[in-house]
Amino acid sequence: MNAEDEITMGGTSMVQTDLKFFTNEPERDLYHRFAAIFKSNTQFFDVLVGYFRASGFFRMYEALEDVEKIRILVGLNVDRYTVKIIDRIKDEERYAAVSTTDGKEIITDEIKKEFETATTSEEVEKGVRVFIDWLKSGKLEMRMYTEAPIHAKVYIMRKDQEKVPDTFGSVITGSSNFSEAGLVNNLEFNVELKDYADVKFALDKFEELWAKGTDIRETYIEAVEQHTWMRDDITPYQLYLKTLYEFFKEEINADKENFETLLPPGYMRLQYQIDAVTQARQKLDAYNGVFISDVVGLGKTYICAMLANSFHRNTYKLIVCPPVLVDYWRNVLQEFDVARCDVESLGKLEKIIEKGTDKYSYVFVDEAHRFRNSGTDAFTELHQICHGKKVILISATPINNYTSDIENQIYLFQSKQSGTINGIKNIEGFFRGLNAKLAKKPKGSVAYMEQLRENSEIIRDKLLREIMVRRTRSEIQQYYADDLTKQGLTFPKVGSPEKIIYSFDEETDDAFSQTINIIKDFKYARYTPLLYLKDKKKYATMLVAQRNMGGFMKGILVKRLESSFYAFRKTLERFIDSYERFIAMYKTGKIYISKKVNIYDLLDDGNMEKLMYFIEQQEVMEFEAKEFSSNFIRDLQNDLAQLKSMQFIWSLIENDPKLDEFKRNLTTNQIMKNKKIIVFTESTETAQYLYEQLKELYKERIIYFSGQSSSALKIEIEDSFNPKFKNKNNDKYDLLITTDVLAEGINLHRANVLVNYDLPWNPTRIMQRVGRINRVGTEHDRIYVCNFFPTAQSKKQMPLEERILEKLQAFHDTLGEDIKYLSDAEEVSSQKLFSDLTSDLDKEEISTNPELAYLAIIRQVRDNAPKLFSLIKRLPKKAKTGKVSEKVEEDATITFIRQGALKTFFISSETETKQLSFIQAIEWIKAEPDEVKTGISGKFYKQFDNNSIAFDEMLISEEEVSMEKVMVAGNDAKIIRLLKAMKAEPRLTDDQEEMIDKMISLWENGEIPAKVSKDVIKKSKVVGDVLELYFEIVKLIPPIYFEERKKQKAQVDGEKQIVLSCWMKKGGTQ
Repeated sequence: MNAEDEITMGGTSMVQTDLKFFTNEPERDLYHRFAAIFKSNTQFFDVLVGYFRASGFFRMYEALEDVEKIRILVGLNVDRYTVKIIDRIKDEERYAAVSTTDGKEIITDEIKKEFETATTSEEVEKGVRVFIDWLKSGKLEMRMYTEAPIHAKVYIMRKDQEKVPDTFGSVITGSSNFSEAGLVNNLEFNVELKDYADVKFALDKFEELWAKGTDIRETYIEAVEQHTWMRDDITPYQLYLKTLYEFFKEEINADKENFETLLPPGYMRLQYQIDAVTQARQKLDAYNGVFISDVVGLGKTYICAMLANSFHRNTYKLIVCPPVLVDYWRNVLQEFDVARCDVESLGKLEKIIEKGTDKYSYVFVDEAHRFRNSGTDAFTELHQICHGKKVILISATPINNYTSDIENQIYLFQSKQSGTINGIKNIEGFFRGLNAKLAKKPKGSVAYMEQLRENSEIIRDKLLREIMVRRTRSEIQQYYADDLTKQGLTFPKVGSPEKIIYSFDEETDDAFSQTINIIKDFKYARYTPLLYLKDKKKYATMLVAQRNMGGFMKGILVKRLESSFYAFRKTLERFIDSYERFIAMYKTGKIYISKKVNIYDLLDDGNMEKLMYFIEQQEVMEFEAKEFSSNFIRDLQNDLAQLKSMQFIWSLIENDPKLDEFKRNLTTNQIMKNKKIIVFTESTETAQYLYEQLKELYKERIIYFSGQSSSALKIEIEDSFNPKFKNKNNDKYDLLITTDVLAEGINLHRANVLVNYDLPWNPTRIMQRVGRINRVGTEHDRIYVCNFFPTAQSKKQMPLEERILEKLQAFHDTLGEDIKYLSDAEEVSSQKLFSDLTSDLDKEEISTNPELAYLAIIRQVRDNAPKLFSLIKRLPKKAKTGKVSEKVEEDATITFIRQGALKTFFISSETETKQLSFIQAIEWIKAEPDEVKTGISGKFYKQFDNNSIAFDEMLISEEEVSMEKVMVAGNDAKIIRLLKAMKAEPRLTDDQEEMIDKMISLWENGEIPAKVSKDVIKKSKVVGDVLELYFEIVKLIPPIYFEERKKQKAQVDGEKQIVLSCWMKKGGTQ
């Protein structure tokens, strides 16, 4: 053995420089060995492989420059063969040969796949271009062998005999395919043989197979140049259409799908509703939740019924809705033949939990905005019900109120700290960042409103577009015009509300002013007793609720005064009765106080009796009179005196200018005369009063409906006001007076006049009401909304708007901060209220689906230019083009990337790389049919890489997730610290330690609702022993959170796909 071949001997190891094996370990990779052989007079290079990658060719082409002839014989993927004969005796399989046509198709498919995953770089592109040039020039020939699969990997190199007559060549065989992985990256095992006999044997075998091979040069050239990202004839317009095609691929043809099976007989097949079902399904699959938030009157209930019907019939669905809508939902679901569906009132959440929720796969929540406050029992119960389910939240409430409203609703289907929407893992942190920006601005200032607007836009672009279906009427009219025309459907015009002005005479105005002043200074002591306790510490957590109660009762008085003098007098009677009974109880020395009145649950109810019942009948606490400070009884008696004073003032007022003005309008105003009219009021008493007062005018054609009315009466009302029941010939009523119990879930659009008898302090309430008559399919082309405004007769010389504003301001000043109980807007002023109540109701509401315009464009291409559509569809993955753009300040590249259901865009320039929404990206990519393409610069590849890396970084790796958990704040963070500290307790069993770890991860991921966290913090303050506290905490966490979440498809399941890229060269219009 000579020294070069020596292996370890006698404990010393010698370096091998001429080993015959190559493993791709450092210094022994096949690529370097090939390079060395080619450069030393190699004339011919023959390759026999089952697997060849042209994209790996960039590694080799420089070394092959001097090789005269290259022949590559490739096999086909074994999976593509059909087994012809199975010899059971010898246990042999034989394969049927693949036809030439099929073989070429297989090669084309393999090339497409290879380039989809191959590195996109200037080097690779250059290498592939050389490869194609050599195929065209004949330096390189390529054939495929189709008779049987090839497992061999044989590389035969023959020397130029004129230069080295004594060396025939060498053959390398082993495990390496001709690809970058085979040449360099993978751990392989290859051997080089140099004996003439070995090389000759290999060459003869190669020639034998080569002779049977089929030439695939043309196939290869066409596949690479036409079906991969090497294609360089794509125009900017084609790339723009390709972006639309890929973005809307799942929706494009939803308009052709036969949805008739989801629709009951007699229902119109409306395309915009069907598109909503398709979009909602996609969002549900991607994020486990979706908001169905079309503006009022577009048929959200029908959309949801079709959606429920599109799920597998064996899955169970739960619908949670307000009590007044239970029957309505049951009827709709029955009509749509939705199987396995339970409808429950949102007042019965506890019962739903008791019965068990395991069987449900889907939870629909109607009027979901009622669950905007995460601190309530109702939210906590709903959170449990939704845990691990797919959640559909239905609400037309605008999305620009408090950001926490929408945030809390998102937590019904996403975890606070481990979200999956658009790559935002820490949803709580996302909102916290936005709120911190807002907190820096003075509330109500221009800067504050500006920041609020900016926050709304960020929330809309980054979150809501992904999880919400919300279209406005004008969008639907614009983008579904053909479908609406075909169905003969139009939307009525609403316009600005009509103002009905009524004036107080001097005596009434004086009574009004005195009342306003009394209400302002009133103490509401009867409703805020805990604020008078000598020792408040014990009840600290209840004091806020008590203060709220005072504000709420003030709101009630102001609302009743504005609603009708009759309702105000009745409210005074109730307050006086309540005060007198409370003072009598106080004098006995014992006081009982209701423990739990959630004023938010009472806000929507116009029924004073029920309110008083709640205040006086709930779970009670008992106190001694001496536990209260002395000014408690004094304030109680003062309040009572003031109430009696107001009662006296109003006993002297005999007229009712508001009612008189209404009667005048009903008989003389052309808008109202002889029309079907719906009158809304927030007070049951006002409704009763109007009914009695207008009977004479309407005889039996008038009806009044409230929360206490029967369902039989509701059916009669629908017979008169719902066009669907016109053929029942049971039209009894022309004037309907109702409270907000009919503001949702009923169609009354045979009427086209709506009167708000009292001021709706919450303008979103108007939209709900108007939605009863502004519906798809109304026969009216105009809807009239009328609002009443009070003014003072004595101020007749002032402009009308000023007179109205003066009265609104009086209410506003009286309420002060407490106006929040009447409106959920971020900022409330009398000026804003006036403009909300008088502005055009057709004006554009905020939509989250402006991409509808683009869906319409790609559908038009499909219908009007089928050849172009077919071309677009077949453009390769990772397609690219270049364009000159005046929109960029420096050369930049936009890349569209998708993984699973996540579709997103990134832009990279020389200074930054950032994510874009679809709407932002398409503004840049958009192109005209005649726009000329420009060449791509070398910068493109670097920017393309930056975009790809930015996408990977967005899908944060596990290490970063755990780092982000540090961002947990508030009560959740305190609990995590507490649990970690508890783990140090030596008395815990190992099972209990494991349980604590489980609880820590629940809080770290943000799975636990806010109220449970609050309760745990409270408990930790009063329980000192660690073991005792451990059991208390376990008791407080609803068991469902300990169950493994049902395995749901993550939004980013699947392979990452780079769909396309657009290189934009800075410049003016071409």
